[in-house]
Amino acid sequence: MSSPEDPRAEQGGSPRTPPAAQPDAAPAAGPAAAPAASAAGPAASAATGAAPADAATGPDGAPRRGLAAVLQEEQFSVRDAMGGPRGILESVLPTLLFLVLYVITRDVKVSAIAAVAVVVIALLARLVARQSLSSVLGGLFGVVIGAVWAIRTGEGSDLFAPGLVINAVTLVILLISLLARRPLLGLVISLLDGRVADWAEDPDARRVYTRATAVFIGLYAAKLLVQLPLYLAGAVAALGVAKLVMGLPLFALAAWIVWLMHRALLVRREARALRSQEPGAAPPGPSPSA
Repeated sequence: MSSPEDPRAEQGGSPRTPPAAQPDAAPAAGPAAAPAASAAGPAASAATGAAPADAATGPDGAPRRGLAAVLQEEQFSVRDAMGGPRGILESVLPTLLFLVLYVITRDVKVSAIAAVAVVVIALLARLVARQSLSSVLGGLFGVVIGAVWAIRTGEGSDLFAPGLVINAVTLVILLISLLARRPLLGLVISLLDGRVADWAEDPDARRVYTRATAVFIGLYAAKLLVQLPLYLAGAVAALGVAKLVMGLPLFALAAWIVWLMHRALLVRREARALRSQEPGAAPPGPSPSA
């Protein structure tokens, strides 16, 4: 899923009834990191609802951001979902700079090179700080391909062509996973949060992550429906604005909806685990299918 990069909370704790989403919740600072969950203990975590001890940080010890972060939080943070201030800047600045320069100069070459330069600087800054490069590398690949394409054709809209291709491919993959009854969000979330490592055997979890996958299908379909006609019309300024508006803000909205689904599932699973410990209760197992 495109989305800017790319994959945090300060605490895991056992889930309680999910509180109302609070966009102003204080986020943890740090770069994006690889997915979470220690391999030891997913089964116990799933039964008790407790997050793995290292779920809040990645391999480099830096707090997580993006979907990997918000899945561990008991209060939703828009800033974490959008990658924190640095992630937001790295995601928005190349497109914004290209758009501003193109509107002022109408020079595709100057605008495209400036966009590439911004991503390269961000990459070098992370290298110097020995931070994760995953989010920046994805952005660099897309911007460089788009810049080369735009310079060769002389069409500013071609800078956005790789993003449209990525959106289309992601949409197809999500649809295939849904048709195969193995929703992609279930796989992704199980890798990010070991508490639901057994999601494929739990009908309740399969239903939740099927709906979560449908949310992201809607996100990528909306992007294509709005941006593809603008690309075909060569409306560079409108396409750039649409990309900015439908990028991180819409991803944060989709992440919030998925977070609500995920937290509600964890609460139900914990309730079932507690009931199974009562005298005379049946052994714990997956929830019955509806």
